[in-house]
Parts: sequence; C-alpha cells; structure tokens
Amino acid sequence: MPLRTRLLIIKLAIVLAPLALALAAMHFLLPGCARRREAALLGGNYTSQDIGRFRIVEPRGSCLAAAIAADMEAFTAALYAEYGRALSLHPLADRITIRLFATKEDFEHFAGARIRQDVSHAEGYYDPVSWSIAIALLSDEEPRTTLFHEATHLLMARSAPLGHPDWSPWLSEGMAVFFENSTVGGREPRLGGADRSSAAHVLALARQGRHVPLRRLVGGDDALFHSEAASLCYAESGLLVAYLLTGAGRPAREAFLRYVDFERQPGPTPPGTLESYLRTPFDTLERDWLAFLQRIAP
Repeated sequence: MPLRTRLLIIKLAIVLAPLALALAAMHFLLPGCARRREAALLGGNYTSQDIGRFRIVEPRGSCLAAAIAADMEAFTAALYAEYGRALSLHPLADRITIRLFATKEDFEHFAGARIRQDVSHAEGYYDPVSWSIAIALLSDEEPRTTLFHEATHLLMARSAPLGHPDWSPWLSEGMAVFFENSTVGGREPRLGGADRSSAAHVLALARQGRHVPLRRLVGGDDALFHSEAASLCYAESGLLVAYLLTGAGRPAREAFLRYVDFERQPGPTPPGTLESYLRTPFDTLERDWLAFLQRIAP
C-alpha cells in the first residue's frame, strides 16, 4: 500500500475516532437521559411495564396495563389484517409506548414538555417520532376509544413514502374516528364503524341546514377543525369515511382507497380530487351520504 494511502487512512481514523466515540456515547447515554427526564416529569405516581409490543405507563396501583396491551394487540392485528395492504401500513417493528395519565392536568403537563401542540381540548395525542401515544383517563370516556383513535393516527403517520403525510384534516380525523369505533374483545371483533347517535345528530342538523356541507368539510383546513364547528366536523368526517368504506358499495370503496393512497404522497391534495376519484360530484355524494345516515340512524 503506498505511503500516501496509509497516511490518509491514519488521518481519517484520527478524525473519525472522536465522532465514533461521540455516537456510541449518545447511543448509550441518551436513552438513559430520556428515561430520567420522563421519570422527573411523571414523578413517583406512575409505573411502567413492557407487555408484548407495548410499553404501558400507568398510574401506580392501576390494573389497566395487561388489558390495554391485549386490546391494542388485537386492534393493530385486525387493522393490519383488513387494511394493512390497502393503507400501506408498515408492520410493527418497534415497541409502542402508551402513557395513561390519571388526570387531565398530568396529561397536559407531560405533553407540554414533549410536543409543540395545544392539547387543552384533547383527550390524547400521538407522536410518530417517539412512537408513542398518551391519553388522559377521563371518568366519562372509554380509554380504548381514544387509544384506537390515536393508534390510527400513529400507524398512518408512518405509512408515507417520504416522511409524515400531508393528510387533509377531514381524512386524517375521519379515519381515526371510524377506527375508534372498533370492538376487539369477545367472540366477534368488529373493526371500525359508524356512531349511530352521531348519524342521527348530523341528520337532524342537515334537515335544518345547520350541518357542515361536505364540500366545505373536505375542502376545509386545520382552522375548520379548531373552530366552533370542530366537534361536528369530527363526527361528519368519521361518518363520511364509514359511508365510503362500508356503505357506498365496492367500486366506491376501492376508489376511496386509491384516493387515500394519493393523499399519502408528498404535498397537499388539490381541490376536487375526491370528486375525481369517486367520479361523483359533491351534491350527489352529499345526497347519498345523507341517505346512508338515514339508514343507520336509530
């Protein structure tokens, strides 16, 4: 080997050695720092355990971990089995961390130190970077509903070919609301569904001209989903996804899934794209959707 080449190799080794040591130190030290920081945020009131593909953080003395892990395992397995290929979902490779907070105050305190997102009106959030979900255990809410909602967001966030998808708000929330209505326990698990009481409520408002028209809903940005009409937008989005996946027939379902694949690609979705994929103008889509709500409303 020529002397110049040997000297270059030695020079590179001298330069790269500190970098290698720094990277190794980060690999071993950063997880410990993160755990200590999390422990400081949680205090002594929470404990964690690894169960299968989930790390469950729960209030000390709680007995939810095993049941939550089992239901989340059943939900993700069912989601992959039925929609994994259609939604381009990646198989679970890393353990998902699920944090269950005893109070809304604990939830907001922890979230405020971790993410740049207003959670004051939220029961949960997802973080694709840390591959985690956090929810507040509210007395009037079924935690699995919120967990299924946030898990849908989390899994779909990693489905894009180039980073986080730029989902239209109605689609992102509509898919999460649809799949939150899953029942995975018992002999007959059901993946996704429409909330019949929400259908009756939206239908009653539509008869008075007080609902959010589908053209406005599909074309709306994040501001619409943070406005006074936010709760109605969430409900309508979930019901529209339910119609397109379960109530509009196989051709419409397949066209809708192709539309979802288009939304997954980088960049915003141009106006009129949903109409183009479904080959249905909004006026016709809204009429058929309201007829679907009429069929399922109690």
